[in-house]
Amino acid sequence: MVTGPVQPSASPPTPVCEPARPRSPALEALSLSWRIFQRTIAAKYRKSFLGYFWMVAPALLITGGVTLASEAGVITPGTARLPVALSVFLGTLLWQVFAEAVEVPHQAFEGARSYLTRVHFSRAAIVLTQLWESLLTTAVRLVAALVLVAIVTGLEVRGAALVTLCFVGAVLLGLGLGALVMPFTQLFADLQQTLKLLLGYGLFLTPAMYQPRGDGWFATIVRANPVSPLIDAARQAAGGEVLAAPMAFGAVLVVAVVTTVLGFLLIRAVAPILIERMLLGGR
Repeated sequence: MVTGPVQPSASPPTPVCEPARPRSPALEALSLSWRIFQRTIAAKYRKSFLGYFWMVAPALLITGGVTLASEAGVITPGTARLPVALSVFLGTLLWQVFAEAVEVPHQAFEGARSYLTRVHFSRAAIVLTQLWESLLTTAVRLVAALVLVAIVTGLEVRGAALVTLCFVGAVLLGLGLGALVMPFTQLFADLQQTLKLLLGYGLFLTPAMYQPRGDGWFATIVRANPVSPLIDAARQAAGGEVLAAPMAFGAVLVVAVVTTVLGFLLIRAVAPILIERMLLGGR
């Protein structure tokens, strides 16, 4: 039996492995910041029995003190349809949300100072990590405010949406302003201390606890505060009233969005300079 030469069997083509496509910087920053946030928030509240209660505790204490002062006739919280305690609670929460959002960019870079110069990663991730925590505290405060308003006076869908928009506006406004001043607070410690002082006592320059009367210099400062339209709008919306100054409210929201975008662009531009100063041992 004659057989021909054995033909080698054709081997299947070897698949060519394509190199993995690099992820976009934005997606990388979001993913990394979310993982860091999950670990940070779990460690922060693991040993706290009261947990998220501390996010609203300062506002409750201030509300109690202002309510007693109002009943004694010392101050006038305002003319909204809401009860005095609820009106003060809303105003105080909105200022706290704004003040903490201002601190987000500085705290993000300050907290990452130990490894920022040693590990290469997206610099936006450290700001986003701090932002997630700020958004969590804002959500807890917003839910507490909406629940109290619904229990005490009732709340319509329109009112709930406007109150939520006020809280979002406070976060964006604080975040944008904080991002714009962050390069300077990182370089000058005195400026950061001054900012903390203003944020700590700036509550007294808002209509959160009283409604200024007349056209004096103090009333002018309170009305010029960028958070004042948000506080007034939140109270009026929670009380079922028509917004008294919708143009000012809309203007603050627009400014909040613009400052947030400009602030993040500024952080992206100056981050290499700040890191270089850290490597050189400067502030």
